[in-house]
Amino acid sequence: MPSTPYINIELNPEYNLVQSQWLRAVDSAEYRRSLKKTYDAIKVNSVVCWLADITRLSSPNMIDQKWTAELLGKRMSATRLRKIALVLPDDLFLEVVVEKIGEQVVRMTKNQIQIAYFNSHASAFQWLLSRKDSEGLFREDIS
Repeated sequence: MPSTPYINIELNPEYNLVQSQWLRAVDSAEYRRSLKKTYDAIKVNSVVCWLADITRLSSPNMIDQKWTAELLGKRMSATRLRKIALVLPDDLFLEVVVEKIGEQVVRMTKNQIQIAYFNSHASAFQWLLSRKDSEGLFREDIS
């Protein structure tokens, strides 16, 4: 998948996974283009897992937060996506913003999508590939 100077998006067909990593802080237009490209990769490839590394992302403004919840909440329910793992920086403000958006997405998709937050790529990847959620309940096979 073609990358840009501000985001890298990779498809991992073996795990039915899309990985995205912001490479630097972005402005509103770059942020939106990045999420649209990621959404397109998820939809076109019918993936069920998304690992998003946002450790270099700055907090989106209020308008972009609303736009994100609507894009992900409305459009993602029409995909096969079931799990999103977010790798967060050590930034409490961004963490609160991301969790707020995540709650809206889960609600808008009627719990179709699980979202979890991590401080390392390895733990996020492990959770995506597990067949259990944080409560230990078995989920359907994601492969």
